[in-house]
Amino acid sequence: MPYDHFEHRHRFAVWAGARAAQRGFTTVKNLRDALEATSIRKYLAQSESVEIDAKTFEDHHRKWCNEIVEFLLRRGLNGVTFGRAAKLVAVYLKAMVVVGEEARKSLAGVAHPPIDKLLLQNLASSHNFSSDYKSLWRSTAWTNLNEDDYYKLLATLRTVIPVTEPWWKLEQYWTVTNN
Repeated sequence: MPYDHFEHRHRFAVWAGARAAQRGFTTVKNLRDALEATSIRKYLAQSESVEIDAKTFEDHHRKWCNEIVEFLLRRGLNGVTFGRAAKLVAVYLKAMVVVGEEARKSLAGVAHPPIDKLLLQNLASSHNFSSDYKSLWRSTAWTNLNEDDYYKLLATLRTVIPVTEPWWKLEQYWTVTNN
């Protein structure tokens, strides 16, 4: 594989995703290997991949996350969850697409934001909107989410921003850099 700009971005995005998902779980190498065992890299290398609708993205997302889960389970790891796989994929896509060269393409708008405790806690305590889901957000541990719970949580999070807005706008509540 040539070391071009795509490869350069890929390596950074893998590292960023792995560091975000690892939280006392496993090594960057294991998470890199799991991510690279999926078709996500090949998919992003295709120019038409950045124009996608939400339903098609969800199909790919489910496939990639389940492949990551299966890969890590085959490695004999404990604590493997869909939530961890989803965080790996979300941060990877954020680095590769959402804040990258393809930011104006539809994939950047439909890719899920990284879900973590800080985002959920900030949403739960926000006075910018009212929601019946605040107690759920306050009590949800992203590292424990299974596939069904992950997508149910996403549906509740979608109530915060209009469906016509890109998912990345939810990250206005992710304030890690405000401290």
